[in-house]
Amino acid sequence: MEKTVQRLTRLEKQQKEFIGAISHEFKTPLTVIRAYLDLIDLYKDDAELAGQAKTSLVKETARLQEMVDTILRLAALDLYEFQDHEQIIGLQSFLKELASRMHGKARKFGLHIHTEISDVCVRGDREHLTIIFVNLLDNAIKFNHPGGEIRLTGCRDNGKVKIRVSDTGIGIPEDRRAAIFEPFSTAHKALYRELGGTGLGLALVRQLLDKQGGTIELLPGCPGAVFEVTLEAADSAEAAAVQGKEPDSA
Repeated sequence: MEKTVQRLTRLEKQQKEFIGAISHEFKTPLTVIRAYLDLIDLYKDDAELAGQAKTSLVKETARLQEMVDTILRLAALDLYEFQDHEQIIGLQSFLKELASRMHGKARKFGLHIHTEISDVCVRGDREHLTIIFVNLLDNAIKFNHPGGEIRLTGCRDNGKVKIRVSDTGIGIPEDRRAAIFEPFSTAHKALYRELGGTGLGLALVRQLLDKQGGTIELLPGCPGAVFEVTLEAADSAEAAAVQGKEPDSA
């Protein structure tokens, strides 16, 4: 009886965490889809935008379908945790592609996303890293000023790779900085309610980074906010295999 209660308690906890994770899994493609639909409505005669939107909508709806299928399989097996699939990822192309996906929403608010990414590779789960950086970019867009900027930079540093997402927005009050990664903790509660936020995004980001040995830190920013993500760098042989280069002799 005691073992049954323990199992049910564990399942209940996993289900709650699972639901929180799902909400952000779905938020990633839906953010892109909604932004492009709004832009198409605003710029009906922009043929180039229509082409970009079609490409993005096809990609994101396919992603949603894949997620639904995965969730149904996990639920059928009573497994309430997404599995890690570590691989070697070329950071430059990966982050530039994510920035491109968020371009539609940034454009809607008159914002510009600038990328400066070194040609380095990291070890990590691609799906989890997608959720992490889309959440950070989405926050940088939502809490920015019209006409502002978002900078996405990354480089290798002593066996690690450091990636920064910085913005020119409203920043994070000093009294909220210590708790910003806690579940349901928000920097601007009234604004977050207005924007429809759940307060789970940064908590999920930290949780996903913890699972793959990464970290996230809120750095001093003026103006705006600066988040620094640290990941394990791939070694030269692994990076060479991904990049199609000869490994370094050193």
